[in-house]
Amino acid sequence: MSDYFDRVERQILRQVEAGGPRASRLPTALGYLASVAAVLVVVVVAGVFLLARGSTPPSGPAGGDTVTVRFTAATIDPHAQLGAAIDRSIPILRERLGSSFPEVRVSRAGNEVVVTAPNASAGTRARILALVGTTARLAFYDWEANVITPNGKTVASQLQTQDPTATEISQGTGNEAPGQPGAGSMDLYDAVKLASNQPRSASPANSRLSPQYYAFGAPGSPACQAAAKASGTTPAVGQHCLLSGPEDNKSDLLSALPAGVSASESEIATVPRGTVVLEAIPQNFSNPTPIGDPSAQFYVLKDDAALSGSDITNPQQSTDPNARQPDVTFEFTDKGKTKFQHVTANIAHRGDLVSGVGQTLNQHFAVALDDRLITVPFIDSRRYPDGITGDNGADISGSFTITSAKDLANELRLSALPVSLTATG
Repeated sequence: MSDYFDRVERQILRQVEAGGPRASRLPTALGYLASVAAVLVVVVVAGVFLLARGSTPPSGPAGGDTVTVRFTAATIDPHAQLGAAIDRSIPILRERLGSSFPEVRVSRAGNEVVVTAPNASAGTRARILALVGTTARLAFYDWEANVITPNGKTVASQLQTQDPTATEISQGTGNEAPGQPGAGSMDLYDAVKLASNQPRSASPANSRLSPQYYAFGAPGSPACQAAAKASGTTPAVGQHCLLSGPEDNKSDLLSALPAGVSASESEIATVPRGTVVLEAIPQNFSNPTPIGDPSAQFYVLKDDAALSGSDITNPQQSTDPNARQPDVTFEFTDKGKTKFQHVTANIAHRGDLVSGVGQTLNQHFAVALDDRLITVPFIDSRRYPDGITGDNGADISGSFTITSAKDLANELRLSALPVSLTATG
């Protein structure tokens, strides 16, 4: 068993096997990870929520200065009215910020959102930026049905013909599990180019409602040298470099180019709605590889999410009774339970179909947080031929503080804002 699965099992063992008040919520048999798939969908997410957003300092005592942060708003849905979207965002932001800043004031000023925190302490501004800028966008995918190989076809469509690339992405290698770097992954430029060649596919199942834009520099170009200088890194020989992105519009993409780099020096690629580029599962959750790092690896998926963050309910900061550490608990909604059993049943049925005598090709689902894969566990088609129910809910465990666990529970409860916010002052 790979180190990845060992790490995952260690994280869940204290809930599954140690007993205690929550033991009845979770499956009791591990069976090489598949038997705990219902909880695994989120159990690895905890550390990544922290790495993706960063831990933030707690609020200090009253008596400090007043901190005001202004944000320019833009709609996530290009067809939505900006004013109405901002108005819907105001109460969400008040609740999101209120647990950390009880006296916070959130108001609208034209197309801006103004956040004012009286009695602020050191770190207040950074904490506001972290809480306001968080999307907490979770997406659950049928892995083989959505992940795309370099020939533009899904893995699932090529398994019965035993296509070697499809098999590698589905089953991993001897050292890398599915979704990890090296198990059929590719560098960012190749992934974005593959994604940009996919047809637009608008659907209610899309986790993204707009295209994504990337700007690359040619290998060895002055633009790549400027980007490396700005980031304090060394340009990779013979490799395209990321100059800016991903962004939801070209204006933001061009404004984020490194100093001295013009649009004419950039190769701009557009990933249409209906396709997503996801970074591979981090090898080190505490220190993930930055998206622009030459060693970063990626996968391209059809954006046909089976579940989203809206399919979970009642997330709360709690305490793991066994480890006595802060955690977050939640349940699936009724619709979420149905969706989860449906997708895991489809995955199990496909696993039975593509497996043969002496060969078991267990199939997988994937969990993504924003632009990064979190985990790609398999469903044991023999143990769960009709899928896994979501009746038991789940716990999210990891390196939480009470504050960070509360933050995550708030983010999951309030979901993503209908607007994107850029701090301007």
